[in-house]
Amino acid sequence: MATIAKNPMARASAERRFYSGMAIFLTLIVFAGFAPSFYLRNVVPAYPRPNPILSPFVIFHGLVFTAWMALFIAQTQLLAAGRRDLHMKLGVATIALAMAMVPVMYLAGVWQVARANQPPFTDPLSWTIVPLAVIPAFAWLVFEAWRRRREAQWHKRLMLGATILVVAGPGFTRLPLAPPTLTGFAVQLFFGTVLLFAPLFIWDRRSQGKIHPATRHAFAATLLASMVPIVLIATDSWASIAAKLPGV
Repeated sequence: MATIAKNPMARASAERRFYSGMAIFLTLIVFAGFAPSFYLRNVVPAYPRPNPILSPFVIFHGLVFTAWMALFIAQTQLLAAGRRDLHMKLGVATIALAMAMVPVMYLAGVWQVARANQPPFTDPLSWTIVPLAVIPAFAWLVFEAWRRRREAQWHKRLMLGATILVVAGPGFTRLPLAPPTLTGFAVQLFFGTVLLFAPLFIWDRRSQGKIHPATRHAFAATLLASMVPIVLIATDSWASIAAKLPGV
């Protein structure tokens, strides 16, 4: 595989294009996944998934996550334009938004029980583990990205990984690509995670000649947050725990 690791100018230019492209690509996945239930509700046909009436909180949740995607695009575009100063200033707002997303994710997860927003292969209580499992992985990736904010290659990959994490399950699995069964969901989620990380794997090989440790960490966290819920749903191990969670 051709590498650009030995050409700093080519690498910098390609790196800007790569992260800008990934931000736009992930945003398109989110838009496509949530078009029937949120962005283009009652405009395009609904996917084979429950499409309950939107409550004010669900709308707020959607706007918060839309803001995250918008900030991710803005941050990559600022770096592409050479405005590292503005990127760093906006980074404070990005971290503040990430902190706000954690309780929003939790409440969206437990309040969906009353909305019965789960797919047909499970029950509302068991389904809570799917969004809730994202929270610790997302918080860890963002925290590590902030802690390593002066290590550009670590920081960029961890922030990209955190964004892929919140896109893979909520967005990609809403696309009608697999049968509405637990097996179909698991296969789509697994291959979706691999697919969304594949460009980063390829970029690492081209730019550095190997997979960067941050990429491995982000991929492992995302895969763990994706596959553990499948096991808990399949073994019916989570519903009794979910029933005791605050807010359910």
